Amino acid sequence: MMRMKLLIVTMIFSLLIVGCTQAELNPTPVNAAAEAAPSFHETLPINPTESSPPLELLLEGIQGHIRNVHYADEDHVLISANKLYLYDLDTGRITAETSDEGIQSIRKVEDGYEAIRVAADFGNNSSGGGGGTSGGDITYSAIFYEPDLVKQSEFNFSSLLKENERIVSPESIAFSADGKRVAYATNNGLYLYDFNMSQQTTLIDLKQAELTDLKERSGVVAFEQIGFTNGDKDLVFTAQSFDVPPIDGKPSFSTCGTVHLDGSKLTNQKFESYTCRELIDYNEFVFFAEDLDFTIPSGKLLVMNMPSGKTRFLSMIEAGESRFVSGSDRGSYFATTLADQSDWKVRIYDANTGKLEDEQRISSDGDMRYMAQDPIVKILDERRVYIVLVGAKNPEIQTKVVIGQF
Repeated sequence: MMRMKLLIVTMIFSLLIVGCTQAELNPTPVNAAAEAAPSFHETLPINPTESSPPLELLLEGIQGHIRNVHYADEDHVLISANKLYLYDLDTGRITAETSDEGIQSIRKVEDGYEAIRVAADFGNNSSGGGGGTSGGDITYSAIFYEPDLVKQSEFNFSSLLKENERIVSPESIAFSADGKRVAYATNNGLYLYDFNMSQQTTLIDLKQAELTDLKERSGVVAFEQIGFTNGDKDLVFTAQSFDVPPIDGKPSFSTCGTVHLDGSKLTNQKFESYTCRELIDYNEFVFFAEDLDFTIPSGKLLVMNMPSGKTRFLSMIEAGESRFVSGSDRGSYFATTLADQSDWKVRIYDANTGKLEDEQRISSDGDMRYMAQDPIVKILDERRVYIVLVGAKNPEIQTKVVIGQF
């Protein structure tokens, strides 16, 4: 396997501070209506100041095509390439590594890390296990790691699924902060599973189709994305819903809401001129971003405070920014990406005030394959450091890794 090459490009950043207005919109309750080539790294040092020396992220030990970067803690990030690497931001060294194992997402929990793995089961053509494909069933597993990425155990969600039941997507699985519970959504409903007790709890049952049942669940007919919030006391979700009572010929529409972990206190809302589809969950609030592909962008980001459920909207400089939003590790900032001919514009906003904190342009260097899919953006709040991956979703090109501080 080839060792990755590191190209250091020095650029001077300009800081743009622009006020970002907030707008309030009225929510409406629904019931009221193969191995790739080594990656290319473009490491951008920050503006040198008295408090911030230049930052260089040395990724020489990372082998293979970099596909993603995940939050670990304020001193580390997890990098997905040919393996899963734990990278120390202070020393610039890899402190642990393990097999990538088809990991779609991974998050820090109290005793280490928990990951979601997605795999095709070619030996099982039954209807359970996550939904069939032409090549086999899609299976979902939870993998538990020690802090040094030593694998502890693995849990296959297929053991919880009934006949013809399937998990919606990787985004419909969420771990609690302590790692002891997992929430997941299937075509049959929304569930909570306690790993220590080996106990499954049905929070919302979608199998019942009577009007009274539809009213009890505020019109929800399918859950899409879920997450824990409010100190792991509540779940937050995006969903597809019907009016209650249903209107003939009217299709389902996007909604978002919350529910207690015992299935009570369900809320489900839709918003005028805003479609909440992408969920970014935190302890005290939640970001609801717009759909990537099917929504005319509004240039706004919906923020829901917890546990009050009060909502507000943050405005962006350009409307097109709202089609792709990334949240920072602790939620103090959010980033947007917007294509501009042969460049990507990356903007970082303060999530409390909506103020623009930084703006960068990342060139495709004339290769338009880098413009085909939005970059991946991560922000570390304490360090005020951003990491941008351009081309990570295309294994046929080398990933550009852009690092900076704002």
